[in-house]
Parts: sequence; structure tokens; C-alpha cells
Amino acid sequence: MNRSTDLLRWLLLPGLMLVLAGCAGLDRKDDSPEPDTSVEAPEPVVEKTPEERYADAVDLMRRNQLDEARAAFEALTVDAPEQSGPWTNLGLLHQRAKRPADARRAFETAVRLNPDNATAYNQLGMVLRETGQYPAARAAYESALTARPEFAEAHLNLGLLLDSHVPGARNEALDHYRRYLELQGGDDLRVLVWIAEIEQAQAAAAATTTDASAAAEETP
Repeated sequence: MNRSTDLLRWLLLPGLMLVLAGCAGLDRKDDSPEPDTSVEAPEPVVEKTPEERYADAVDLMRRNQLDEARAAFEALTVDAPEQSGPWTNLGLLHQRAKRPADARRAFETAVRLNPDNATAYNQLGMVLRETGQYPAARAAYESALTARPEFAEAHLNLGLLLDSHVPGARNEALDHYRRYLELQGGDDLRVLVWIAEIEQAQAAAAATTTDASAAAEETP
């Protein structure tokens, strides 16, 4: 090897080393810390039980969020079709919105699912009375009292029906008015007035009967 060739080799070698060092640098990891790619697992979604959903729907109803309450109860009639409570409250919402046909269907479904649902029977009686179906209303109130004999409101409603819409049934109405007062504590002035009116009518009828009997005995 001559001197010129040897000199050229030494001139090129530092450049070649720089290129190789540069290539090696492409594979070297950065000294900066790697980003944390871990992600927290989302909290598991816990579905509410039908009982919890029912309580939420009742709360919506109490807060006068009626559309939301109706939607919640309607969903429960699908997801818990054996429960009568959602149907009862749907009936109440329909009743409040002046939809008697829808209210009647809801209450009838409620009592079909639970024949001991005194509240649904009582509300059904109210819908039937308001639409002039007095015999059916009477049967509904009586069913409410069969399910819950100490249901004060059903005694009152049945008394009103008998007093106003069933001829010759004011004495029965009197019994229900009195029972209502017993259960309520006897402080409803309206009912006290109605009782007094019936008692006065009874006294007048008894006096008329007595006078008629006396007159008949005096006739030769």
C-alpha cells in the first residue's frame, strides 16, 4: 500500500465513524420519561332495582315533574309487569290530567294484578262516579273496603255516592259517614253537617210516620 492510499484512508475514516454514530443514534431511546398510557377503568354501572326506580318515580311525582314520572312508571310496567303499583300511579297521573278513560284502564289493570290494592279500587270508584257509572262505582268502593276495612277515604266516598246517587240509601250513607269520622278523629265539619242533615230527615220521616199511625188509629 502506498503512502497516498494510506493517507486517504485516514481522511475518510473519521467521516465514516460519524455516519455510523449518527445511524446508531436513530435507535437510541430518548432519555425523557415515557408517557403514562394507563387509563383508569370506568366505574361499573350499577342498575337500579325496580323498587329503587319506583321510589324515584314517586319522588318525581311528588316534585310535580309529571311527564318524567309518567315515563318512569310506564317503563316499570314493561320491566316489572307483575307489579300493580306503577299502574296505580299511572292512573293517578291520568286522573290528574283529566283523562278518565286512560285512568280507568290503569286502575283496572292495577286491581287485576293485585286484588288487594284498595287504593286502586278507591280511585277506580272515583273515575266511575265522575262518569256517571254509579253501580260500578259502588262495587269498586265496596271492593276497596273489602281489601282494607279501615280505609277512611273509601268510607267517605261510598257515603257520598249512596247519599247523592242511590235512592233510598241515605241510611247506609250515614253509617259510612260515621265510620269515616271514627277513623279520622271526628273533626271533619263537612261530614258532620251531612250527618246532621240525614238525622234531621230521619227524624222528620219518623214523625210523619208516627202522625200517620196515630191518625189511622183514630179513624173509626
